[in-house]
Amino acid sequence: MKLRFLLIPLAFLMSSNAFAAAELQRASFKNGVQLIVEEDHSAPVAMVQIWLKVGGRDELPGKTGLAHVFEHMMFKGSDKLAAGEYSKIISAMGGSDNAFTSTDYTAYFETVPAKEVQNVLNMEAERFANLKLEAKDFASEIKVIMEERRMRTEDNASSRMFEELSAASLRLHPYRNPVIGWMQDLETLTIDDVKAFYKQHYVPGKVTVVVVGDVDFKEVEKTVAKSFGRMKARAVEPRFNPTEPEPLGPKRVEVRIPAQLPMVAMTIPVPSWKPHQNDEQAAAIALATEILSGGKSAVLNQVLVNEKRVAMSAGAGYDPFTMGLDVWYAYGDTGIGQPVADFEQAFWVLMKKMGSELPDERLFEAAKRRFIAGAVFAQDSLYLRAKHIGTLETVGISADEKDRWITLIRGVTREQVRDAINTWLVPNRATTGVLIPTEAKPANEVKS
Repeated sequence: MKLRFLLIPLAFLMSSNAFAAAELQRASFKNGVQLIVEEDHSAPVAMVQIWLKVGGRDELPGKTGLAHVFEHMMFKGSDKLAAGEYSKIISAMGGSDNAFTSTDYTAYFETVPAKEVQNVLNMEAERFANLKLEAKDFASEIKVIMEERRMRTEDNASSRMFEELSAASLRLHPYRNPVIGWMQDLETLTIDDVKAFYKQHYVPGKVTVVVVGDVDFKEVEKTVAKSFGRMKARAVEPRFNPTEPEPLGPKRVEVRIPAQLPMVAMTIPVPSWKPHQNDEQAAAIALATEILSGGKSAVLNQVLVNEKRVAMSAGAGYDPFTMGLDVWYAYGDTGIGQPVADFEQAFWVLMKKMGSELPDERLFEAAKRRFIAGAVFAQDSLYLRAKHIGTLETVGISADEKDRWITLIRGVTREQVRDAINTWLVPNRATTGVLIPTEAKPANEVKS
């Protein structure tokens, strides 16, 4: 990747059209279904993605995890498709399929030969409209999901710590709950909960069909009109999107669980991108995060790991493509003999400096180049292109804004980066989490 980056002429990377793909083509249907197509005839392949405006944020208290549970149930068969048959047919086409659930959305996707797009869309509409929800399938699948939670979260010290930290960071917003659900909720969910979730959320008005690849828009439009477009329109309830109260001061949480090494992390609620409302602000936060954590020249790595030696590794993250806010985070993995307090102090000293001084011009320009290069490279992937379109459309940003984001990044100034850090990434807005390792409980002795 590095070599490829170096071979791309700087003039190409900085061109306003370097990352622009084919024009998006749209269609809307009377029942609320939306269609977005990006034609690409470079290879006889297509990516089909079905996006639902439902995710972890749409669950009720005590029913967390339902969006992810339902994603699993979508593969358990419908009136015309037996359990597992959908994936077998996709595989026989020479394609692949999968799905994912997030806080804001659920998506089902397939990479297939372009000639199979019509068949795929018809099958997706079939299982969307005529899903079989059997109690026996749910009983077995909920056990799989609980085991998934154990492996990915409860047996992973850093994941467990971030889960507790997220819950402490937000007072009202549903992002405080894990997408996979709290274990106590998973243990009490029923097939009736799943059926109610299906009836409420799997409605045509929440569907966006995204197709990228070697297809003809008019043909895809006809197929969607005869499949998803013929479903009966149903009421779409407004999504729960509260305004998170502004932090009143710093918070702190300690997580004492079995772990090998300590860890410290900070989370801060920051605004996500609202086009034409906070363009410069969101882009500045994104670029500040890239300067802090992107590439080998990342400031957190250079200062806190290499120079100060207060952590073995450090990083930060920001997602501007969410519904209203994001929980910005930074972390340090501290080793033996590296007190977490040293990392905390050094981190906030660094942030105070970056919030009062202009960023190094060389690091600033390098961060911009990485953003633009990433947008260029993403055009090689039908999956990433379709996912970007689906994400922006589903969270309310609009897929039509997709190319303008890089234009905004290009326009960010050093002063805006400094001011974004000074405004948002400050200790009085942060929740700090500290992972304090404890000894694992001895396993029960097995008697012969």
